[in-house]
Amino acid sequence: MKTTSIALAGLLSLIGGAAFAQTTPVAQVHQDNAQIHQDSKVVHQDNREVRHDNTVIALKKGEIAGDKQQLQADRGARDATARAEQHDIRKGDLADAQKLDQARRAEQHDVKVEKHDIAKDKTVVAHRAADKQQTLVARHDEKVVRHVDVAKRNQDAAKI
Repeated sequence: MKTTSIALAGLLSLIGGAAFAQTTPVAQVHQDNAQIHQDSKVVHQDNREVRHDNTVIALKKGEIAGDKQQLQADRGARDATARAEQHDIRKGDLADAQKLDQARRAEQHDVKVEKHDIAKDKTVVAHRAADKQQTLVARHDEKVVRHVDVAKRNQDAAKI
């Protein structure tokens, strides 16, 4: 009887240990699932940021194109003013030539300001593009890690 109760106690401890061992991997699978879900949220957030960066880059490129057209128009006006100034100088009308010179200088200042704005916009686009590229690389790395985690989780779950 004594050996039977010892054998029964040993059998119960084995069954209890096996049951306890099974709950731990199941809990680990649930924890892994939660972590994978959180990682997926981060990846989706990165995707939203990339789409936003794409929108900003496209908007800035459109602004740059518009600024370039405006710059060309201002250069044309400046050149026309310079030609009129030269024409007035040839005619001997120095008063009008001086007025046109002042107008041309103002237009030249506007051209320089627009060139500076274009350069700043190009810098913003370049920084956004670089940030977008870094985000894409990080997102790819996260996807690889997530894929490995999912494969390990599936392998661990198959062992249960």
